[in-house]
Amino acid sequence: MSTATMAPINSAPNLQKGTPSPSMAEERLSNNDDIEDRALMRKVDWHLLPILTLLYLLSFLDRANIGNAKLDGLTMDIGVQGANYNTALALYFVGYVLWEVPANIVLKRFNPKIWLPTLALAWGIVSVCQGFVKNQAGLFAVRFFLGTAEAGLFPGVIYVFSVYYKRRERHWRVAVFLGGAAVSGAFGGILAWAIGKMDGVGGRPGWAWIFILEGLLIVVIAIAAYWLVPNWPDQASFLTQDERVRLIARSKNDSAGTSERFDWKYVIQALSDHLVWAYAFLFHGFA
Repeated sequence: MSTATMAPINSAPNLQKGTPSPSMAEERLSNNDDIEDRALMRKVDWHLLPILTLLYLLSFLDRANIGNAKLDGLTMDIGVQGANYNTALALYFVGYVLWEVPANIVLKRFNPKIWLPTLALAWGIVSVCQGFVKNQAGLFAVRFFLGTAEAGLFPGVIYVFSVYYKRRERHWRVAVFLGGAAVSGAFGGILAWAIGKMDGVGGRPGWAWIFILEGLLIVVIAIAAYWLVPNWPDQASFLTQDERVRLIARSKNDSAGTSERFDWKYVIQALSDHLVWAYAFLFHGFA
C-alpha cells in the first residue's frame, strides 16, 4: 500500500506580502494624527496669539505710562507731593489683586470673545480719563480702576490657553504672550516722549496727551478685538466642525477641565491650598 505524500501546510495561507502588521498600522495612524494636530495647532496659534499678546502689550503700556507722564510734569501740575505718587502706583495693584479672581469667575460664566475685549475697552477708557485728572484724589481713583480693569486679562488668557492647548503645548505659547510686556517696555518710552511733544495742544499738557492718545489706541483695538478674540473651542467660528470635535477630544484626553462647570467648591479648594498662597507671596516679592 503506497503512502501519499503530504504537502506542507501553510500556517497562514491568507497572509499576503506587503500587508502591514497591526503595529505598523497603528504607527501610521499615530503619525497622521500628529500631522493633523500640528496643522490644527498652527491654526489656533494664528487666531489666539497675535491678538491676545497685543492686548497684554497694551495693558503694560497703560500701567507703565504714568512714569513717563511724571517726567512730563504730571505730579507738579496736579499737586501730587512726596510719597503720594507711590501711593498712586500702589493703588493700581490693590484694584488688580481684588478683581483678579472674580474676573476669571466671570470669564468662566460667559466667554472670552466678549469678556476679554470688554476688559480692554474698560481700561482704555480709564486710561483716557487719566488725561483729565485735576488733583491727587482723581489720580488715586483712576489708578485703582485701571488695576481693576486690567486684572482679568492675564489669568483669563492663561485659562483660555488651558482650554485650547495640552499641558505640554502651553509653555512656549505663554512665553510668547509674556513677551508682549518686554516689547511694551522697548518702545513705550519712545512713544511717550514723542506724544509729550504735543504739550500745549488743545490747552492740555504733554503728560495728558500721553494718557489720552494711548488710551484711545486701546479703545480702537478693543473694539476690533470683539471680532478677533476667539470663543470657547466648541463655539470657535474659525474652526470647522471636525476641528472643534478634535480639539475638544484632545483637551478631554489631557485634562478634565473642559467638562467642568463652575462651582464655588473649586474656588474654596484653590483658596485653601497652601501652595497657591506660597506662590502668591513669592510673586508678591517680585514687586
